[in-house]
Amino acid sequence: MKKLVGILVVLLAISVAFSATITLKPFITGTLSGWTKLDNTGLTTDLGFTLKSLGFGATADVSALTFSLTIDLVGSAATLNSFTVENDKAAASWYANKSFGSDSGAGLGWFQWYGMTKSKTFVLNMKELGLQVATQEALIGGTDRIALYGAWDMFSLALQTGMAGLGWSGDLIAEAVLKPFAGLTLKAGLEAKDLTGAAVFDYVVDAAYSYTLGLLTLNPYARYASTKGQYVGLNANYGIGILSIKGGVRYDIANNKFPLANNFIEPSIKKDGIGYAGVKFNYEYDFAAATQAMKLGFLVKSLGWAAGPVALDAKVGTGDFRYDDGNGRAFGKYIYGDILDTSAGIDISAAGSAALTLAMGTFKPKLEVSGGYYFKDGGMELITSLGFPVFDLINFKAWVKILPAVDWYVKLYYDYAF
Repeated sequence: MKKLVGILVVLLAISVAFSATITLKPFITGTLSGWTKLDNTGLTTDLGFTLKSLGFGATADVSALTFSLTIDLVGSAATLNSFTVENDKAAASWYANKSFGSDSGAGLGWFQWYGMTKSKTFVLNMKELGLQVATQEALIGGTDRIALYGAWDMFSLALQTGMAGLGWSGDLIAEAVLKPFAGLTLKAGLEAKDLTGAAVFDYVVDAAYSYTLGLLTLNPYARYASTKGQYVGLNANYGIGILSIKGGVRYDIANNKFPLANNFIEPSIKKDGIGYAGVKFNYEYDFAAATQAMKLGFLVKSLGWAAGPVALDAKVGTGDFRYDDGNGRAFGKYIYGDILDTSAGIDISAAGSAALTLAMGTFKPKLEVSGGYYFKDGGMELITSLGFPVFDLINFKAWVKILPAVDWYVKLYYDYAF
């Protein structure tokens, strides 16, 4: 809290000295949930509260300078996450925990392959030169880092090295991107370690091109790297009306084969309000193998079957209907599985649901029946549920699983994300 008070005092001093206006932008994100639930084990009640972030951002414009910061209030003390001062020509920023890499969009995004640690980071951005310099405080057992990044029209370059104490750590990282004309992207990266002793090098060079000719899009690509693969490939996509044909071929130079995952053809047809049908054939050719692997998957499903209060959904395809990795890859979302290998059974599932939603004033109950069957292992489900809102944010749900074993609950709950 002392840190927070100190920061506010500094901002207040700035505003008084320069007659600036401070804008505060508070933020809070999290989930709040609670329920009372009766099932075959008895009655349970619970309250869940997850606070993901709580704090505020602040900006102040002073004599053509802009100050901005973010403060996180979660935990036992206030934490300054970032601070920036900038004008039209330059900017200086400090971050409590930042990576030189992309870090899922949260890092600086200067590097793609190497040097991805996160720590306290300072960045000086010389806007007119298109050049930025950054330093990163060492993690425990690591080294301090210094990085340089420049971007000019079609070319960008990123360099970084380490400092061990007051001396050079003996390593160097370089990455560059060149886009000589529309559609073509060339990337290269190099990591050199122990340059003052027994030097070790790791490198990667990527080339990718995107070209559209009418309804056909071609994406040839290639990589040559010491440890990150060596291959050339081509992806293609053709679409006209309800028809789409996707395909790909890749030759893995290092392993002397055409890998199963990258060599495929996937034709499909799709019409909203009617359905989708597609097949995907993968083939591997390994020059050192006596036999080759292949895989054939398919998926047929309804799209938007609804008539008034009734909605229907049906899916038949390869794979287990219970599969869902939580990241959008689930049965019915894409083609997976294999119908060719029948040694352990037929890898096909069928699943469907029927829902009836009634609107009786503010009372809108929804009755749903869903089920599925996996031919490979005989796995099956049959579930019925009834749900409706009781008040704003408060809902009722009764759920009964009939197959493979009887299970049920009656639940009054609320679940709110903010």
